Amino acid sequence: MENNKAFMLTNRGKASFFFCHRCFLLPNHKYRKNINDIFVGRIEKDVAPPHLSGEELHDVVSEYGDIVFGLQSGKQKFPGFGLTHNWVKQNIFWEFLYWKTNFLRHNLDVMHIEKNVFENIFNTVMDVKGKTKDNINDRLDIALFCNLTNMELVCDGSRVAKPRASFVLEKNTQLLVCKWLKSLRFPDGRASNISRLVNMEECKLYGMKSHDCHVFMQTLIPLAYLK
Repeated sequence: MENNKAFMLTNRGKASFFFCHRCFLLPNHKYRKNINDIFVGRIEKDVAPPHLSGEELHDVVSEYGDIVFGLQSGKQKFPGFGLTHNWVKQNIFWEFLYWKTNFLRHNLDVMHIEKNVFENIFNTVMDVKGKTKDNINDRLDIALFCNLTNMELVCDGSRVAKPRASFVLEKNTQLLVCKWLKSLRFPDGRASNISRLVNMEECKLYGMKSHDCHVFMQTLIPLAYLK
């Protein structure tokens, strides 16, 4: 809501909640004053934002009248947007009389979220071209917000080099992971035949279903990356 500390990454151009959780820590917690290891140059002094009840949220939502749904819903701006609120539309569920009394007023698709998380982790660790989250723009943002000099870009004349991160596997290790995945066998009904989804040339997976990603996240990642 309007009390969050999210910000737009300068180079990545995406909303980030990088260490926004520090306001929920105890007032004397050491992480609040850490300006070197967490968020360079920033001390957290604010307390946690208030938790609004369903009735209070309903009163806020009710102030916005003409609501546009569909493709245009995210393009409308109500007065005070970005200053006193961040509302761009009113969820149609608020029309239910009981909605404001619900303890949980949202549903998260855990399996698809887990699939996205898995793909981001796997593609980044395996340094899959075009799929990794460790790219040039991310390294530029790291230089702005983090104290990780070993992750910053290195300029050599007209060339810019991206030092290999500690979490990125070397090529020979990537091949070992792929060969291991090629040899995997699961009990019937446990998961898809992941060995068929391995691209040895590009060291990546393709065609993974949500349940396959769940199995990989819960069972295989500790074996693949942490052993």
